[in-house]
Amino acid sequence: MRTYKEQHGIEKNFGFLKDDQIVNALFLKRPERIEALGLILLISLLIWRLLEHTMRTHLEQGNTTVPGWDNKPTNRPTAYMVTWKFKGVMVLCVGQQRYLAKPLSATQEAFLDALQVPQSCFTHCPRDG
Repeated sequence: MRTYKEQHGIEKNFGFLKDDQIVNALFLKRPERIEALGLILLISLLIWRLLEHTMRTHLEQGNTTVPGWDNKPTNRPTAYMVTWKFKGVMVLCVGQQRYLAKPLSATQEAFLDALQVPQSCFTHCPRDG
């Protein structure tokens, strides 16, 4: 029952698909391309919701918050908030090495902690060994 009641979150995020400007801007004619786009959108939305769920669960368990809009503490961050907080992060690649152009802010570190993702995610690629 709880899973069913959480459907409003998915519906809220799917709202953009009902926007005429978005739908009319798609020029896919072949059914397999339309199906592929639909699959990509579904996977993207699942990742979007997973970001929110992971952060909110971690913050709830630790009884902590992250700086939200206008730096007001929140325990209900959104995935959009994450994308906004990391806007402008630049990773420089020099040869095989990756570096951050500037250190992460305390806010960005707090979001990574809430996501349970190490800061090294920007500079260390698992395939690098």
